[in-house]
Amino acid sequence: MEPYHKLIIYELSDEISVKGDVFGPDFIGCWNEAGNSFLFFSRKHDEGVRRWLAHYGRGRVVSRHIMDYRDWQAGEAIKPFRIEKLLICPAWVKADRAEDEILIRLDPGVVFGTGLHPTTRGCLKTLWRIYQVDCPLKVLDIGTGTGILAIAAAKLGAREVLAIDHNCLAVETARKNVLLNGVEDRVKVKRGEAATSAGNKADMVLANLHFQAIDALLKREKLPSKRWIVLSGLFHGQVDGILAPLEQWQLKVHEKMEENRWITLVLRKTP
Repeated sequence: MEPYHKLIIYELSDEISVKGDVFGPDFIGCWNEAGNSFLFFSRKHDEGVRRWLAHYGRGRVVSRHIMDYRDWQAGEAIKPFRIEKLLICPAWVKADRAEDEILIRLDPGVVFGTGLHPTTRGCLKTLWRIYQVDCPLKVLDIGTGTGILAIAAAKLGAREVLAIDHNCLAVETARKNVLLNGVEDRVKVKRGEAATSAGNKADMVLANLHFQAIDALLKREKLPSKRWIVLSGLFHGQVDGILAPLEQWQLKVHEKMEENRWITLVLRKTP
């Protein structure tokens, strides 16, 4: 059974910070974006939100939205699926795992990264293939979302994974999933911006982002020094612009995959 049936979303007129369990067990999290905040609940909390805002002294309720959890997840039920020998299973579903499969348990909450999107699937597939021919020990996951790629890298053999996201709710969700999978000794989740993350030392970088963010990352000198770079979130018309400057960095396309018009690129540093 899915963790939430309905989502009650309160849009607030200001960016706020919610610390601690101030709303009780029905509170899912707070999403800040573009000067507004969005409070997610599994039940209505009209009076509780109004009281809290009055005490907080900032912001007001702009609107309240009610939607099915499945609609938030693009209309699909979150269910177990396999990518190569990786089994990604919702935290609330019993895993039917074969002996040779690697289990990743995931509670996405309301954060991007269920694994069902073509960009995430492409990244998971490339991760599996990379670890069949090499073993990048230090990994940087930029825009980690739920932490699914960082967790997969750790379970495939990475010893140090730094997972970064600018969204506080994503950071909180990823940390919970890291604990759920027992890889907290190898995966650290931090809040940070994509543009300033490229300088972190790593053998491999994962960047499942939008085109503008990927383009900005590749223009930073320290990113092309990595041995492997996995990029996803691109369309056909954007690939040539991404690849054009890579020759000077001795980066070659190791693999290119497409699913439903989404492109995943695997770049490898040539000797």
